[in-house]
Amino acid sequence: MLLSPATNNRLVLKGVESMTAETCFPVKVFHGHVHHLLDEVELLFLPNVINTPTPQPEDRGLLCPLVESSQYMVRSALQIKASRLIRPTLHLKDGPQALVDEMRNAIPATLRPSRARMLEVLQLAWSKQLAFRERMIERGEAILRDIPEDEPVWIVSGRPYNLYDERLNLQLGRQLARLGIRALPMDFLRLDDEDLSDFPRMYWGLGARVLRAAKRIARTRGWYGVHLTNFSCGADSFIEHFYQHILQNKPSLILELDEHSAVAGLLTRVEAYRNVVKTIQQRTVTGPSRVSDHGRAQVG
Repeated sequence: MLLSPATNNRLVLKGVESMTAETCFPVKVFHGHVHHLLDEVELLFLPNVINTPTPQPEDRGLLCPLVESSQYMVRSALQIKASRLIRPTLHLKDGPQALVDEMRNAIPATLRPSRARMLEVLQLAWSKQLAFRERMIERGEAILRDIPEDEPVWIVSGRPYNLYDERLNLQLGRQLARLGIRALPMDFLRLDDEDLSDFPRMYWGLGARVLRAAKRIARTRGWYGVHLTNFSCGADSFIEHFYQHILQNKPSLILELDEHSAVAGLLTRVEAYRNVVKTIQQRTVTGPSRVSDHGRAQVG
């Protein structure tokens, strides 16, 4: 198995040049990664991922249409032969057992494992992912315990391909650390129990996680929300409205990035938001527990 390298400017340029329509930045980057692998491997694993596991059965958990259809777009743009693709359609919400036949049938007959072996591999992968997620949450809880009660914490929400790719996020985590800002990605929080019953028709799986993070931020004194997104993100154009509605009594920062964004502009907005947070913190009366602030400021 060969993975594409960490995103760099060369991959970004390959992706941008290969586009046949205007999309959000992550889709362009995806094209660049596939373009790189075309010369390196015989078969490409490009699944059509439809939804994600959800904390509540009534949650729909769907991914955005461009993520769902990315395999089709890149296949057309780069003229990839169907014989080079392993492209199962995956409904992750249904669990590993529901994926067995789709995964197995997508693999070429000469490489296809038995059904029992496929199930074994999927269950192992599923358990490893759950264990990894729990380790992240435990690490987040440990970090938060070490932060003084009167020190602000920035919770950064967003889609994983933005949060954890240092080219897409312009090394946001490193920039915050250099400025001495305490920050934590939303995936390091235990959010599954956050009540979203007031959003009964929430369509997006990742959007629901963003709103759950916002609810946790809203009721925790000293926590502030930073949402990392992209220009041309249709799903987030809706989510941001509800995100700011939940955080209406707290300042919030929305960072929209694309291939034209630069670190200097990012830092300008981060430093402006830091001043807003500092002002709010100075007004907050110290209490025995963190509660919602009542200052309102937005840097959008």
